[in-house]
Amino acid sequence: MHTDFEKRYARTPVRRPSEKILNGMRDASRDLARRLQQRPGRLPGLSVFETMFTTEQRLAELRASDRRVAGTYCYFVPEELLRAFDVTPVRLCSGFTETIAPSEEVLPRDICPLVKSSFGSAVVGGGYLDECDVIILPTSCDAKTKLGEYLADYKPVWLLNLPSTKDYAIVKPFWVQEIKRLKTKLENWTGRKLDRKKLKDAIGLFQKRSKVYRELYELRRAHPGVISHQDWLMAIQASFYADVPTWIAQAENLVQEIRKAVVRPVPDLKVKLLLTGAPVIWPNYKILNIIDELGAAVVADEMCSGHQRLWDYAEPDEWTTDGMLEALASRYLFPATCPCFTGTCDRVDKLLKMAEDFNVDGVIYHDLRLCQLFDMERDLVSRVLKERKMPMLTLHTDYGQEDVEQLKTRVEAFLEIIR
Repeated sequence: MHTDFEKRYARTPVRRPSEKILNGMRDASRDLARRLQQRPGRLPGLSVFETMFTTEQRLAELRASDRRVAGTYCYFVPEELLRAFDVTPVRLCSGFTETIAPSEEVLPRDICPLVKSSFGSAVVGGGYLDECDVIILPTSCDAKTKLGEYLADYKPVWLLNLPSTKDYAIVKPFWVQEIKRLKTKLENWTGRKLDRKKLKDAIGLFQKRSKVYRELYELRRAHPGVISHQDWLMAIQASFYADVPTWIAQAENLVQEIRKAVVRPVPDLKVKLLLTGAPVIWPNYKILNIIDELGAAVVADEMCSGHQRLWDYAEPDEWTTDGMLEALASRYLFPATCPCFTGTCDRVDKLLKMAEDFNVDGVIYHDLRLCQLFDMERDLVSRVLKERKMPMLTLHTDYGQEDVEQLKTRVEAFLEIIR
């Protein structure tokens, strides 16, 4: 099978299967789930999303299915196109601390913890990456790009080359062609041409997913205390792996539960915060847990692992194959607020709008250690918010628990200023 990396100097894959590490990962998921279950007034409909993380039910379904599986990273891979080829996408970005140490047998120690955690899943095995037939990797940062070289020792890897700017006139031809290159790879892999009707049906399905998410978003905007942000992210990130129609049905049920719940008074939130910066991935909800313990609440996020994943959908001007591919290219590039792009203020614009929509008291900037892109963009965000008299706290951290008390002290001081 085709891979985008030469094999002349291929390394022997490092494999360190460890039931101890896998049990640690299971425990981390179950511990977080138990924490969420203990929240007073928690909606029953949230429990179905937990099973994606606390059981191996979905893994078993993928193993039993005759559909091919494509692992993806980041935000930019058009899942509708994969579905049109009967390929199931699963997003492989990892939030597990347990897989970092095994990854450091191969990767440098001083790189992004998300990349190390994600690669460690290949070294340890036993998870979603094992079930993938191919990995599609957007070149969203240097670490992710080089990650492809290492993952190619384990699985075939296709790169999705991103432009460095979102200037429509400059990048549209390149990016549309890149999506068409992906289509050709899928055709060669599956042995069949793209079916226009199947692509149209897939786009319609993902439009439905985004629209039910928007219903949830508007309900929460009106009643931010009805659901914690830990549960909010859990429900969104369940879509990394879930069967799409199943996730839609579960989300529709949650919409109905929220509508019934808000007939009664919901908790009044004393301090409302907006979370932005580097992605927060299950089960590394350390920052959210600290904020929650100190009596404040994150009510919205501007992150690729949260709100950004589900809000947008493709809207073809015409339902020809080319028209739909162009719509997918637009949907997965132009709404993105990733700091890998230069010359755009989209992220700041979205932050300001969300801060206004949710009437937040402050912003938490999640600065993941050794993620230069978010670290370098932090100054711009800070200056703009300061001009608008919006308090912002930067939390520079990684996946470990060693800094919990230090972070707690800093958040506590920030909340005192706001209050």
